[in-house]
Amino acid sequence: MPILWVTTKAGIQKRRVIPRVVFGATPIITSKYHSLALQRVAVDSKTVVRGYQLAFSRDDFNIVFGIVEPGWPRWRRWYTLLLDVYVQLAKLLWQRDVFFYYFDGFYLRNGGWLWQLELPALKLLGKRVVVMPYGQDIITVSKSPDLLFKQAFVRDYPEFYGKPQNERPVYRQVGHFGRWADSIIAGSAVDPYFLGHIDYLMPSSLCIDERLWPLVYGPSRSVGEAFRVLHAPNHRHIKGTPSLINAVQRLRDEGLNIELVLLERVPNTEIRRAMADCHVVAEQFIMGWHGVFGLEGMVSGKPVLCYLRPEMKRLYTLYSFGSDCPIVNTPIEKIADNLRWLYHHPEICEGLGRKGRAYVERYHSLEGMGGFLKGVISQVWAGQPFDAEEYWRGRRAMAVPAEGARQPAEQQITAIDD
Repeated sequence: MPILWVTTKAGIQKRRVIPRVVFGATPIITSKYHSLALQRVAVDSKTVVRGYQLAFSRDDFNIVFGIVEPGWPRWRRWYTLLLDVYVQLAKLLWQRDVFFYYFDGFYLRNGGWLWQLELPALKLLGKRVVVMPYGQDIITVSKSPDLLFKQAFVRDYPEFYGKPQNERPVYRQVGHFGRWADSIIAGSAVDPYFLGHIDYLMPSSLCIDERLWPLVYGPSRSVGEAFRVLHAPNHRHIKGTPSLINAVQRLRDEGLNIELVLLERVPNTEIRRAMADCHVVAEQFIMGWHGVFGLEGMVSGKPVLCYLRPEMKRLYTLYSFGSDCPIVNTPIEKIADNLRWLYHHPEICEGLGRKGRAYVERYHSLEGMGGFLKGVISQVWAGQPFDAEEYWRGRRAMAVPAEGARQPAEQQITAIDD
């Protein structure tokens, strides 16, 4: 009854002119940066998530619920397991106006069928719902037209992908959000395949705190000196790691002084240290677009190798800022060729790195992504028209400190792609 009372009060409270935002309930680290991006542009935003992954810290989120800590008294354990989620949701209904979700991010997920009532209840109470995928929440490999993509996912997740009974809940969740969400934001190598409706399309909705990644062009080298390639996969087949290992060994057999630095399941502080000492970042070669690691490489001023699926590059060029992406497009068959090219042309690496840093500052920085998200919120909350394509064109025209040697870098990328 107390929770019902708070919920009812939340539904009849005075509508705020400036909405307050919450990201949850799936503990994805991108929620932290999206929330920080909105704070950068003066929007009240917080993260409220259920649990957290071991790769992150509890401090990465504003509120973490549903976690039982060792040594807690019995009453607190039972409260956390049975009531905490309902109390947190009641608070959010009272305090927050715009709810950002992932496609599996229901607060009432552990309440059986109750999750089906969560979005209708939010809409009934005058809230707004914005949803964006992170990848695995929408992927159903049976819908992918890429056989290599299917094979990689089934090999890395044999217990889940390729089994129809596991895809049905994903279909249901995607359809549920498609019915109730006020706006769907999407962009990656996979989103257009698995979503029937998209309101805002971009190459990637990821953002990064550029202040945490200082420019580290270099280290400088001459042809024949050690050439370090950094790769940090979370799942090897999806990232194309076996092919990268084979390509590096092939180049070593040719006599090239090349080293593969392979980091798996390590904290971001170690990634940052290794980034400063590498010459090139090898991101992924199956998915078809870059992820967070690609952004980290570009913001650090490193050339980044990644496969950009042709139809995605065409789509994001026509409708967003995909044509500006300075990544060295590297299908799995060209890994050795592109690494060999960079090895023998160290003079082009800084130009590629400068263009990568400028790209992130324009489109994936806290300020850049924050302005975009603020426009989406104004549209869903106040009905103010927001032209995302015009917004990104404005970002393209702005000058950024990192930009340098722009035309040569473009010519170098073309040379590698050809």
